[in-house]
Amino acid sequence: MVWLGLSLAVAVLIAAACNGEHTTPGPTARPSTPTAARPSPTAPATPSLTPVSPTPSQTAANPAPSAQPGTTYQVQAGDTVYSIARRFGTTVEAIVAANHLADPAQINVGQVLIIPGGLSPTSTPAAGPTSTPAAGSAQVIRKADISSNTVFFTFDAGADAGFTAQILDTLKANGIIAGFGVTGRWAEQNPDLVRRIAQEGHTIINHSYDHPSFTGLSTSLPPLTQAQRWEQLEKTESIIQDLAGVSTKPYFRPPYGDYDDSVNADVYARGYLYNIMWTVDSMGWNGLASEAIVERCLSLAEPGAIYVFHVGSASQDAAALQAVIDGLRAMGYTIGAGIEGIGGAT
Repeated sequence: MVWLGLSLAVAVLIAAACNGEHTTPGPTARPSTPTAARPSPTAPATPSLTPVSPTPSQTAANPAPSAQPGTTYQVQAGDTVYSIARRFGTTVEAIVAANHLADPAQINVGQVLIIPGGLSPTSTPAAGPTSTPAAGSAQVIRKADISSNTVFFTFDAGADAGFTAQILDTLKANGIIAGFGVTGRWAEQNPDLVRRIAQEGHTIINHSYDHPSFTGLSTSLPPLTQAQRWEQLEKTESIIQDLAGVSTKPYFRPPYGDYDDSVNADVYARGYLYNIMWTVDSMGWNGLASEAIVERCLSLAEPGAIYVFHVGSASQDAAALQAVIDGLRAMGYTIGAGIEGIGGAT
């Protein structure tokens, strides 16, 4: 009986110990589905347009981990030090120092990083896409709605500052809001111009960080990987957000105009719903004289046309701009107030 009593007591103690032994997992990165930035309302002169392709479904995002001293994070596909820092509410410099990174651009999938400082357990991280892609494809926009005599202006900024200030002066004097395809590197080199572009109401389009061909078509190089494409997008988005307080989403313009189905899928997964191409290229970047630019832009005018100009000093687009505006208006065209709402790709 003594042995039986002891056996029962031991069994009770073991069962109690097993029932109370739970291991609390440490913080892990929980991806969220990227959501598109809501387009701003258009001015009365701009036609209300709707895209042909559906937008991503809005799903409840899982919270990102809360960083505390000693927290670690395993790098996922598409991550950059910039996106990780924003997600955890810390800085790139702090992560670089804590992990003795020689080059913050060189991190590998599966690498474990120490995340110093950062968010408290109840803090909400800055919004932004993570490594889980959304199913879908960016809608290619080459021309807007043709039901009214409205055209749209876009300007690419990826080389030097050039005539950006003059272009902004001309647009302001004529009450025109445009789209600016800006690279992250150009934004870093011209912060005041980026802020002015945003402050004057123009839309900033993500034009990559340093203008590589995503497909390699125009550069005869291998296509960028998905992770490299995502890094180009996220790095530029982070720079624009920090400098101007605005998002580039949902608009993307591919460097060199190079894209394919994989590019459209990859940028869509990062919240870029529209691949903004063009109807009329001024060809100013190719050395065309200002008079020839004017003639070309007016002769190719059509309802819904999207124009692409360049701000760099190698282009005479700035010199031609006022004459192009005057000529289009004389032909009965309205110049759309920004690119928000452009849809109905053709």
